[in-house]
Amino acid sequence: MGPDAFDFWLGEWDCVTSAGKAVNRITREYNGSVLVERFQLHSPQEWSGMSVSSYNDHDGWRQTWVDQDANYWAFVGTMVDEDPCFATVGKVDKDETFKRMVFTDIAADTLNWKWEISPDGQTWTERMTAAYTRKW
Repeated sequence: MGPDAFDFWLGEWDCVTSAGKAVNRITREYNGSVLVERFQLHSPQEWSGMSVSSYNDHDGWRQTWVDQDANYWAFVGTMVDEDPCFATVGKVDKDETFKRMVFTDIAADTLNWKWEISPDGQTWTERMTAAYTRKW
């Protein structure tokens, strides 16, 4: 995965998630070296979070996610089959699970996103999905 591996994600997106409708805005900031994500779920209830992602030749992709529920997760960029993904390196949280988000069916103005968890890093259960449609 190179420095442009997540360029497809840049822009503002309408998202229909399994939890409701949302907007997700991803921008390139800090001289182009950081992707900043601002996620806002609008219905059925308000909820928000954000991430910062960066790439360097030594470490590859890294992401930090925080949200209004005080979740804090650190991810690394990787591939799941042919699909880009951010995944925790080990088990996290009180539920002691691996977590990952996988981007699939990527096209110019649409993509699908899956939030998955695993007790062992091998068997994954889908917890949330989102169908993205580009606004700009």
